[in-house]
Amino acid sequence: MLRVALVGAGLMGEPMAGHLLDRGFTVAIVAHRNRAPIDRLARKGATEYASFAAVAAASEVTLMVLPTSREVEDVLFGANGVAGAMRPGHVVVDMGTCYPADTRRLAARVAALGGRFLDAPVTGGVEAARAGTLTTMAGGDVAVLDSIRPALDTFSAKVYHFGPIGAGHAAKLIQNMIGWIEVAGIAEGLALAKATGLDLSTFFSMLTHSHSNSPIVQTMVPKVLAGGFDEIDFRLELAHKDIRQAADLARETTEVPMSVADAAEALFRLSCAEGFGKQDWTAVVRGLERRLGAECRASGTESRKADRA
Repeated sequence: MLRVALVGAGLMGEPMAGHLLDRGFTVAIVAHRNRAPIDRLARKGATEYASFAAVAAASEVTLMVLPTSREVEDVLFGANGVAGAMRPGHVVVDMGTCYPADTRRLAARVAALGGRFLDAPVTGGVEAARAGTLTTMAGGDVAVLDSIRPALDTFSAKVYHFGPIGAGHAAKLIQNMIGWIEVAGIAEGLALAKATGLDLSTFFSMLTHSHSNSPIVQTMVPKVLAGGFDEIDFRLELAHKDIRQAADLARETTEVPMSVADAAEALFRLSCAEGFGKQDWTAVVRGLERRLGAECRASGTESRKADRA
């Protein structure tokens, strides 16, 4: 079986590594930010190494679950980086949400050193990562993708190949853009409902029995009503990065106007500028709240009713 290294054992990466271990893969890990996930994975059978270079030397595939192209570049080409230790044919997989032009640039550098590169971002969130039902969007050589598919299948319900290097990241940015546009619409709807005096718990219950119902509605609204912005599944500042990059991609590749995406990006930018970027993505509503001077919250009883709706 493939020997796999995983860099970025956070909320997404830790359960992904866990599924690899459960299926019998040899997994190499390295501390990146947080110590606790590394300790838990080591107890499950993963082997910890001291550097990015060391995990690459011990593996055939390096999966990177990192939030930005800058961090990917640091892991690959920084001090004791993956690229300096990989053997010919080593497969580097960027599984974060990164910018396609950066992806193509980094892939060329990896190829010049004899490695192979795929962009294979995932979607589905922490719950899907834990359940092993993520959706993976890949760009790069399909033969390389097929060679590592057994590893991807341990945590993916679906794996889609979109084309050459960068195509997976383009698909992920556009998919995220669609979702963040919905989030911005929900935030504005809640703020307007609050401003017009509607009971938000009742409004949420109605939404779940309407054509506007969606998984995002069901996830976002109870968290907003409960004020659970410090229970972080995904930081607001990273959501803003994603929708901003999708808008940049549109301007780079097409003349099709992205007016709805631009408006949603402005709302995310507002909430980050108001100081909520380090909170959960649902805190996008907080910039509007501050402007309106009214919080979209329910009482304890109403919040519990909303959670059950």
